[in-house]
Amino acid sequence: MGDSDKNEKDLTAAADVILHPLVILNVTDHFTRQKVNQTKVQWVLGALLGTQTGRRVEIHTSFELVYTIAAGQIQIDKAFLAKKLKQFGLVFPLYEIMGWYISGSTLGEHVQAPHKTIMEYNESPLLLLVNCEPTALIRDLPAFMFETVFHIVDETPVTSFAKIPYRIESEESERISVDHITHLQPGVTGESSTLVKQLSGMKDAVWMLQQRVKVIRSYLEAVQRGEHPRNLSLLRSIKSLCNKLPAMDSEKFTAAYQTGHQDALLISYLGLLTKGCHAMSEVVDKFSVITEHRKRM
Repeated sequence: MGDSDKNEKDLTAAADVILHPLVILNVTDHFTRQKVNQTKVQWVLGALLGTQTGRRVEIHTSFELVYTIAAGQIQIDKAFLAKKLKQFGLVFPLYEIMGWYISGSTLGEHVQAPHKTIMEYNESPLLLLVNCEPTALIRDLPAFMFETVFHIVDETPVTSFAKIPYRIESEESERISVDHITHLQPGVTGESSTLVKQLSGMKDAVWMLQQRVKVIRSYLEAVQRGEHPRNLSLLRSIKSLCNKLPAMDSEKFTAAYQTGHQDALLISYLGLLTKGCHAMSEVVDKFSVITEHRKRM
C-alpha cells in the first residue's frame, strides 16, 4: 500500500464531515446562473461556512466568490471575500470558513492558488468538488470532499488532497425546502409540493370552520329576532360547544400565542432590516466608486 493510500485511509477514519443540502443547492444554483449568463462556464467558486468541534466538521451554508484569471491561475478577490465573511458574521457569529468549493470533474494545478487564499482563514481547509454537468452513467451524487494533506519534498512543503467520506444531514426546515424545490416544475405553481398540499388542506379546514361558525351565528341572531322558533336541543348543543372555548383562554395559551405572534413579527422585521442593510451597502459602494472617480479626475 502506497503512502498516499495510507494517508487517505487514516484521514478517512478520523474525519467526520457533515454536509447540509443547502450547500449543494447553492453550488448548483451558482453554476446554473453563470451558465445562463455566459456562453461557457469554466469554474464557479465559493466559500464553505460551518462549525468545527474536534474532528467533527459541519458545513451549514456557503456563499459565492469572485475571481479573475491571471497568468493562468485563479486569483480570488480577497476584498470581496473579507466583506462577505463580515456580513455573514453579523448573522451567523458562530460560523467560520471550513473550506471552499469549485465546480468540475477533476482536481488540477488550478486549485492551488485559491486554496492558498482560503488557507489564510483556515490552516487546513476542506475542498468540495462538485460536478455540475454529470453524465447519464453517474448514479451517485457527483460531489466529493477532500482534505488538505501536507508533504515535505526536498525540504519544501507541498500541499495535496486526500478524498474523505462525508454524510448529508438536514434539519426539518431544509427537508421541507428541498421537498418543495424538487417537486416544482417549469410553468407550474408548485401545487405538487408536500408543503403546498399541507397548507392548502389547512386553509380548506379553516375556511370550512369559518363557514359553519357563520351558520351558527346566523341561526342565533334569527332566533333572537324571533324569526325562527327556539329548538332547545340545538341550543344546548351550541352552548355545549361554546363552553369548550374558554379552555383556550388560559394564561399559558395567551403567553404562547403572544410569543408566537412576536416571533413572527420579529422575523418579518429582520427581513426588512436585512433588505435595508443590503440597499444601504449598495449605496455606499456606489458612493465610493463615484468618490474615487472624482479624485482621479
